[in-house]
Amino acid sequence: MTTLITRLYAEEKAADSVASRLRWEGLPGYAIQVITGTDKAKLTDRMTRAQVHESAIGAYADKVAEGAALLVVAATYKPLGAARITRETIAASTPVEVADVTEEHYFPDGPDHAPSILRGHPRFMTLDLGMGDYEGKPISVGLCLPLLSKKPRKNRVFRGGRHMSRFFWPMPLVTRKRKAGSAMQGTRHMSRLFWPMPLITRGRRGRSVIRGGALPLSRALGWPTVSRRP
Repeated sequence: MTTLITRLYAEEKAADSVASRLRWEGLPGYAIQVITGTDKAKLTDRMTRAQVHESAIGAYADKVAEGAALLVVAATYKPLGAARITRETIAASTPVEVADVTEEHYFPDGPDHAPSILRGHPRFMTLDLGMGDYEGKPISVGLCLPLLSKKPRKNRVFRGGRHMSRFFWPMPLVTRKRKAGSAMQGTRHMSRLFWPMPLITRGRRGRSVIRGGALPLSRALGWPTVSRRP
Protein backbone atom coordinates (compact mmCIF):
# COMPACT_ATOMS: atom_id res chain seq x y z
CA MET A 1 0.00 0.00 0.00
CA THR A 2 1.02 3.59 -0.69
CA THR A 3 0.21 6.38 1.72
CA LEU A 4 -0.36 9.68 -0.10
CA ILE A 5 0.35 12.60 2.21
CA THR A 6 -0.38 16.19 1.17
CA ARG A 7 0.26 19.50 2.90
CA LEU A 8 -0.22 23.08 1.78
CA TYR A 9 2.44 25.75 2.39
CA ALA A 10 2.20 29.50 2.12
CA GLU A 11 5.09 29.76 -0.34
CA GLU A 12 7.12 27.53 -2.63
CA LYS A 13 10.36 28.03 -0.66
CA ALA A 14 8.82 26.45 2.45
CA ALA A 15 7.53 23.44 0.49
CA ASP A 16 10.91 22.98 -1.25
CA SER A 17 12.66 23.02 2.12
CA VAL A 18 10.47 20.18 3.43
CA ALA A 19 10.95 18.24 0.16
CA SER A 20 14.73 18.59 0.47
CA ARG A 21 14.60 17.33 4.03
CA LEU A 22 12.55 14.29 2.97
CA ARG A 23 15.08 13.44 0.26
CA TRP A 24 17.81 13.76 2.88
CA GLU A 25 15.92 11.28 5.05
CA GLY A 26 16.02 8.73 2.22
CA LEU A 27 12.71 9.12 0.38
CA PRO A 28 13.17 8.72 -3.40
CA GLY A 29 12.91 11.89 -5.43
CA TYR A 30 10.18 10.54 -7.73
CA ALA A 31 7.89 10.07 -4.70
CA ILE A 32 7.97 13.80 -3.80
CA GLN A 33 6.27 16.61 -5.72
CA VAL A 34 5.88 20.35 -5.11
CA ILE A 35 2.95 21.65 -7.18
CA THR A 36 2.76 25.37 -8.00
CA GLY A 37 1.16 27.50 -10.71
CA THR A 38 -1.66 29.90 -11.51
CA ASP A 39 -3.79 27.98 -14.01
CA LYS A 40 -6.50 26.14 -12.06
CA ALA A 41 -7.23 23.72 -14.90
CA LYS A 42 -3.59 22.61 -15.12
CA LEU A 43 -3.32 22.46 -11.32
CA THR A 44 -6.40 20.24 -11.14
CA ASP A 45 -4.97 17.93 -13.80
CA ARG A 46 -1.58 17.65 -12.02
CA MET A 47 -3.22 16.91 -8.67
CA THR A 48 -5.46 14.29 -10.25
CA ARG A 49 -2.50 12.54 -11.87
CA ALA A 50 -0.65 12.73 -8.52
CA GLN A 51 -3.70 10.93 -6.97
CA VAL A 52 -4.51 13.72 -4.51
CA HIS A 53 -7.79 12.93 -2.75
CA GLU A 54 -10.74 14.25 -4.75
CA SER A 55 -12.15 16.09 -1.72
CA ALA A 56 -9.00 18.25 -1.52
CA ILE A 57 -8.27 19.03 -5.18
CA GLY A 58 -10.65 21.99 -5.47
CA ALA A 59 -9.53 23.67 -2.23
CA TYR A 60 -5.86 23.05 -2.97
CA ALA A 61 -6.14 24.41 -6.53
CA ASP A 62 -7.68 27.67 -5.30
CA LYS A 63 -4.95 28.22 -2.70
CA VAL A 64 -2.08 27.27 -5.04
CA ALA A 65 -3.41 29.62 -7.74
CA GLU A 66 -3.18 32.44 -5.19
CA GLY A 67 0.54 31.78 -4.55
CA ALA A 68 0.66 28.80 -2.18
CA ALA A 69 2.51 25.52 -2.87
CA LEU A 70 1.30 21.94 -2.41
CA LEU A 71 3.61 19.19 -1.16
CA VAL A 72 2.64 15.69 -2.33
CA VAL A 73 4.45 12.64 -0.95
CA ALA A 74 3.73 9.06 -2.06
CA ALA A 75 5.16 7.14 0.91
CA THR A 76 5.81 3.46 0.20
CA TYR A 77 8.22 0.98 1.78
CA LYS A 78 11.26 2.93 0.53
CA PRO A 79 12.68 3.54 3.05
CA LEU A 80 11.05 1.53 5.81
CA GLY A 81 8.75 3.80 7.79
CA ALA A 82 8.49 6.36 4.98
CA ALA A 83 5.03 7.52 6.10
CA ARG A 84 6.21 8.03 9.69
CA ILE A 85 9.30 9.90 8.52
CA THR A 86 7.12 12.15 6.34
CA ARG A 87 4.70 12.94 9.17
CA GLU A 88 7.55 13.76 11.60
CA THR A 89 9.26 15.99 9.06
CA ILE A 90 6.03 17.84 8.27
CA ALA A 91 5.31 18.26 11.99
CA ALA A 92 8.56 20.19 12.33
CA SER A 93 7.47 22.63 9.60
CA THR A 94 4.63 25.17 9.36
CA PRO A 95 1.97 23.95 6.86
CA VAL A 96 -1.22 25.90 6.17
CA GLU A 97 -4.38 24.34 7.56
CA VAL A 98 -7.12 23.73 5.01
CA ALA A 99 -10.59 22.84 6.29
CA ASP A 100 -12.70 19.90 5.08
CA VAL A 101 -9.99 18.18 3.05
CA THR A 102 -8.48 14.71 3.26
CA GLU A 103 -4.73 15.19 3.62
CA GLU A 104 -3.86 11.49 3.74
CA HIS A 105 -5.32 8.42 2.09
CA TYR A 106 -4.20 4.97 0.94
CA PHE A 107 -4.25 3.25 -2.43
CA PRO A 108 -2.78 -0.04 -3.65
CA ASP A 109 0.64 -0.11 -5.26
CA GLY A 110 0.63 -0.49 -9.02
CA PRO A 111 3.22 -2.27 -11.18
CA ASP A 112 6.60 -0.60 -10.96
CA HIS A 113 8.08 -0.41 -14.46
CA ALA A 114 11.22 1.53 -13.68
CA PRO A 115 13.29 2.68 -16.69
CA SER A 116 16.45 2.08 -14.68
CA ILE A 117 17.51 0.09 -11.65
CA LEU A 118 18.80 3.37 -10.22
CA ARG A 119 15.59 5.35 -10.71
CA GLY A 120 15.37 6.22 -7.04
CA HIS A 121 19.09 6.70 -6.53
CA PRO A 122 20.69 8.01 -9.74
CA ARG A 123 23.67 9.26 -7.71
CA PHE A 124 23.91 6.68 -4.95
CA MET A 125 27.60 7.50 -4.41
CA THR A 126 26.91 11.25 -4.07
CA LEU A 127 25.78 12.96 -0.88
CA ASP A 128 22.87 15.36 -1.45
CA LEU A 129 23.74 18.63 0.27
CA GLY A 130 20.63 20.47 -0.86
CA MET A 131 19.01 20.71 2.58
CA GLY A 132 18.58 23.31 5.25
CA ASP A 133 19.28 27.01 4.85
CA TYR A 134 22.83 26.67 3.55
CA GLU A 135 23.54 29.61 1.21
CA GLY A 136 27.00 28.67 0.00
CA LYS A 137 28.95 31.03 2.26
CA PRO A 138 32.67 30.41 2.89
CA ILE A 139 33.66 28.74 6.14
CA SER A 140 35.52 31.88 7.18
CA VAL A 141 32.18 33.67 7.58
CA GLY A 142 30.98 31.07 10.07
CA LEU A 143 34.25 31.30 11.99
CA CYS A 144 34.35 35.13 11.77
CA LEU A 145 37.81 35.02 10.16
CA PRO A 146 38.53 37.67 7.50
CA LEU A 147 40.01 36.34 4.27
CA LEU A 148 41.76 39.64 3.47
CA SER A 149 43.63 42.06 5.70
CA LYS A 150 43.68 45.81 5.03
CA LYS A 151 46.97 46.31 6.87
CA PRO A 152 49.99 47.30 4.72
CA ARG A 153 52.32 44.48 3.88
CA LYS A 154 55.61 44.40 5.82
CA ASN A 155 58.99 43.87 4.17
CA ARG A 156 60.45 42.16 7.23
CA VAL A 157 59.15 40.15 10.15
CA PHE A 158 61.19 42.29 12.59
CA ARG A 159 60.09 45.73 13.61
CA GLY A 160 62.29 48.53 12.43
CA GLY A 161 63.67 46.56 9.49
CA ARG A 162 66.35 44.69 11.41
CA HIS A 163 67.99 41.49 10.19
CA MET A 164 68.02 38.30 12.20
CA SER A 165 71.75 37.86 11.46
CA ARG A 166 72.60 40.96 13.49
CA PHE A 167 71.59 39.12 16.66
CA PHE A 168 74.50 36.67 16.41
CA TRP A 169 76.79 38.09 13.66
CA PRO A 170 78.30 41.47 14.51
CA MET A 171 79.79 42.09 11.07
CA PRO A 172 77.79 43.78 8.29
CA LEU A 173 76.28 41.49 5.67
CA VAL A 174 77.27 43.76 2.78
CA THR A 175 80.47 45.81 2.39
CA ARG A 176 80.98 48.78 0.10
CA LYS A 177 84.77 48.33 -0.17
CA ARG A 178 86.39 47.62 -3.54
CA LYS A 179 86.73 43.94 -4.33
CA ALA A 180 90.33 42.69 -3.86
CA GLY A 181 92.15 40.62 -6.48
CA SER A 182 93.81 38.45 -3.84
CA ALA A 183 92.92 37.09 -0.46
CA MET A 184 96.28 38.35 0.88
CA GLN A 185 97.11 42.00 1.29
CA GLY A 186 99.47 43.39 -1.36
CA THR A 187 98.32 40.80 -3.94
CA ARG A 188 100.98 38.36 -2.79
CA HIS A 189 100.81 34.65 -3.56
CA MET A 190 100.85 32.05 -0.83
CA SER A 191 103.29 29.95 -2.87
CA ARG A 192 106.01 32.56 -2.44
CA LEU A 193 106.13 31.78 1.29
CA PHE A 194 107.54 28.25 0.73
CA TRP A 195 108.55 28.15 -2.97
CA PRO A 196 111.34 30.57 -3.89
CA MET A 197 111.07 29.95 -7.63
CA PRO A 198 108.72 31.93 -9.83
CA LEU A 199 105.50 30.16 -10.82
CA ILE A 200 105.74 31.42 -14.39
CA THR A 201 108.96 31.79 -16.44
CA ARG A 202 109.39 33.99 -19.46
CA GLY A 203 112.43 32.05 -20.78
CA ARG A 204 112.45 30.16 -24.08
CA ARG A 205 110.93 26.72 -23.88
CA GLY A 206 113.44 23.88 -24.26
CA ARG A 207 112.94 20.54 -26.01
CA SER A 208 114.82 18.50 -23.40
CA VAL A 209 115.09 18.53 -19.63
CA ILE A 210 118.87 18.09 -20.07
CA ARG A 211 120.82 21.15 -20.82
CA GLY A 212 122.25 21.24 -24.32
CA GLY A 213 119.63 18.88 -25.58
CA ALA A 214 121.77 15.74 -25.21
CA LEU A 215 120.23 12.25 -25.21
CA PRO A 216 122.62 10.16 -23.06
CA LEU A 217 120.43 7.07 -22.60
CA SER A 218 119.54 6.50 -26.26
CA ARG A 219 123.14 7.13 -27.36
CA ALA A 220 124.56 4.75 -24.78
CA LEU A 221 122.24 1.95 -25.97
CA GLY A 222 122.54 2.84 -29.63
CA TRP A 223 118.83 3.48 -30.06
CA PRO A 224 117.70 6.04 -32.51
CA THR A 225 115.14 8.40 -31.15
CA VAL A 226 113.41 8.86 -34.50
CA SER A 227 112.54 6.09 -36.97
CA ARG A 228 112.61 6.88 -40.66
CA ARG A 229 110.72 3.78 -41.80
CA PRO A 230 107.97 4.38 -44.32
